Amino acid sequence: MYTIHVENECSCFKKSGFENDLTFETREEAHMRAKVMECRMNQEFCFKHYFEAVDMGDKIVIHSTVRPDDDEDDDAPDIKELMAKIPVTIGFNDEEETPHGGCCGGGKCD
Repeated sequence: MYTIHVENECSCFKKSGFENDLTFETREEAHMRAKVMECRMNQEFCFKHYFEAVDMGDKIVIHSTVRPDDDEDDDAPDIKELMAKIPVTIGFNDEEETPHGGCCGGGKCD
């Protein structure tokens, strides 16, 4: 069994509906889910933290670090505004079978 553990359950994580300590039969399933979680957390949460999934063998730990304040350009758009303009939604459907072969499962990456 392979586990995804979120090291620091910040308030955004607690409100998100994500679960901690998820377990999977295969390393590939755990790795794919952890990368989706990492990406969604970095795009959808409040931007106070930066999240990174680290593979530690039978456990993948999602670490968080505090994002530094960007004081360089006060006229620059806020990261929340920029992310809100991106039309891409990343999700994970438990009912779909995990893709196999290549990096995306489409057969073009082999």
